[in-house]
Amino acid sequence: MKTLIVDDDRLCRELIQNVLSPYGRCDLAFDGREAAEAFRIALEDNEPYDLVCLDIMMPEADGHQTLEAIRELEHEHGIQGVAGVKVIMTTALTNPKHCIRAFKEGCEAYLPKPINQEHLLAQIEKLLGAIPQGNAPEDLPEKEPEDAPRGNRYLIVDDDRICREFLKAILSQFGECDMAYDGREALDAVLLAIQEGRPYDAICLDIMMPGTSGHDALQAIRKIEAEHGIHGSDGVKVIMTTALDDSKHCIQAFREGCESYVIKPIREGAMLQTMHQLELLGSDDSAAARR
Repeated sequence: MKTLIVDDDRLCRELIQNVLSPYGRCDLAFDGREAAEAFRIALEDNEPYDLVCLDIMMPEADGHQTLEAIRELEHEHGIQGVAGVKVIMTTALTNPKHCIRAFKEGCEAYLPKPINQEHLLAQIEKLLGAIPQGNAPEDLPEKEPEDAPRGNRYLIVDDDRICREFLKAILSQFGECDMAYDGREALDAVLLAIQEGRPYDAICLDIMMPGTSGHDALQAIRKIEAEHGIHGSDGVKVIMTTALDDSKHCIQAFREGCESYVIKPIREGAMLQTMHQLELLGSDDSAAARR
């Protein structure tokens, strides 16, 4: 089962992902713009989604507009009626007008938040006949012991989904990758990681983002670390990533406490070289990065 999870709340995205990832591939989108682009690419690659979990209240394109865009994309590709993707609208809105409107626009199910795992799986079984097993929970590999080495832990912060996925493809070879859409999500993730006793080893932080910019996020990250007694070289290593080829932004970022600065479009070799210089790769991987 291939699922697209669309929600501007990181915790909601991860909750649904944790429920559905044992059954197949889960792609994540922060808003309607990202969702429509992911859906378009899936259709063009002839690998359409089986299911879309779509939040209503999102910035810019909301769930209603996104659902209309999804059905329009299907129409352009000759996909009609029951052949279309199954859409479950998820929302904390209690006004029934949203429910009525969603069904008129072509959704198949409607789930109120907070999402109940059993209700979600029951709706999917009703829509798809049975949940395609993929990697069923009982078939998943055993979890590593808690004291087993986990490798490095990275946080990728960028409002561009393609950039996030590109960096994840590079860094996931060397450790665990979390992703955030903007500075606000990044700060929540950093604070939670410190509180859990598993702080990030590195953060790839875009500068130009909606709401909290990379500069603001970097300052706030260093403040959070200071409040938790983390100073200097003990802090997370921050690599600023940006299309701004402007020395003032570079100088500002280093003054705010970043360790490196990579210009977009990012090249894999340049990123690996930066990671090596910051001693964020293992010895074997470091050798490969130098070649």
